[in-house]
Amino acid sequence: MTIRILILLAMGWLGGCATSADRHAAWPASLPAQAGFAEFYLQDHRNAELQSLDQYLAWVERFYQGWDLYPTGWNQISRDLAGKITDPGVKREIAAKLRRLGIAIAAEWAKDNSVRRITTRHVGIWGNALQKSAERAEIPNIVDRVLDDVDNLLNNRIAADVITENRFYAEEDVLNEIN
Repeated sequence: MTIRILILLAMGWLGGCATSADRHAAWPASLPAQAGFAEFYLQDHRNAELQSLDQYLAWVERFYQGWDLYPTGWNQISRDLAGKITDPGVKREIAAKLRRLGIAIAAEWAKDNSVRRITTRHVGIWGNALQKSAERAEIPNIVDRVLDDVDNLLNNRIAADVITENRFYAEEDVLNEIN
């Protein structure tokens, strides 16, 4: 009886390894290296107690590629923003900053809700500001401001509730555009 249970447990464990290996082997080429995100995951022991590496990596993929609830992922946002810039030097600089920004946001946002410091609300606020910056030809300025927000938030220099809807564009600016 005990051998039978051990065999069943071993088969289940091996099946779980195959699933995990499949996820790791199927990592999309359009995303930054999976190993970097695995390293971020391993550095946060509190999060690792609440979330498996596979769950974490699935959220990283959703951040970059989008999903049912938010179909526009970071890859699309980055392409759209870079596509609005005509100067090749500025385009390269912004693309590099957006890559760094995406990694920093995804690495934190993909964590369990009770642990992460970057929430979906923050991502939405920053995403809206970046989209508005494209309409107003202010992409470099707003990308730098979002980078500062992320750095300050992750290094505990600002509180999460400081990042509000009006942080980048005041509500009155939006109302003036409507009128």
